[in-house]
Amino acid sequence: MKKNIQILMKTELFSGIKENDLENMLQCLGATEKKYDKNEIIVNAGTILSSVGILISGNVQITREDLEGNRAILSEVSVGDLFGEAYVAARQRELPITVVAVSDCSVVWIPFRKIIVQCACVCTFHTVLIANMLRVIAEKNILMNEKMRLLSCKTTREKLYTYLVDYSEQAGSKKFVIPFNRGELADFLSVDRSAMSRELGKLKEEGLINFNRNEFELI
Repeated sequence: MKKNIQILMKTELFSGIKENDLENMLQCLGATEKKYDKNEIIVNAGTILSSVGILISGNVQITREDLEGNRAILSEVSVGDLFGEAYVAARQRELPITVVAVSDCSVVWIPFRKIIVQCACVCTFHTVLIANMLRVIAEKNILMNEKMRLLSCKTTREKLYTYLVDYSEQAGSKKFVIPFNRGELADFLSVDRSAMSRELGKLKEEGLINFNRNEFELI
């Protein structure tokens, strides 16, 4: 676990926690690390989850399938990001989502109850930890509202261009790299891949964007 300290220090959950306190804190929280292979299911839909995951290396996607088996990508998890916290906090019995490794990755798992309930030692860091967890859940809620705004766009073109503009603003540059290939982007936007590819071509022909694979530029 020692090798993960620097990454964990940068996560929202441990914001305001001193580095020399973190190792003891992780032991108190019962943190464990697990490695996953590319395309391996980390958490399957229908699972009862009691721990929060923190991605230490690699890339992970959170997906959901409808009754017909159509996949939608809900979000991309980057190194240092938490996942599963909202479902655990809501005490949802069975997860409606699947968490899958897009590449070989490593995840640190922390029992949610140990984050929000003070231990017998009454560790002083728990107050900070609980406040950090509340902020993480609130920020994720805001992001989900933004995703709903995106999906409420009526046409494939509108969804696509809105996503690219939003991502450009998030990146702080007109040139940026998105975390999805074409198929994954279509799943994220809940649109037909062929229709999306046509709209990408039109946007490029109209001089609104340039792109090469997942590298984009707004003009």
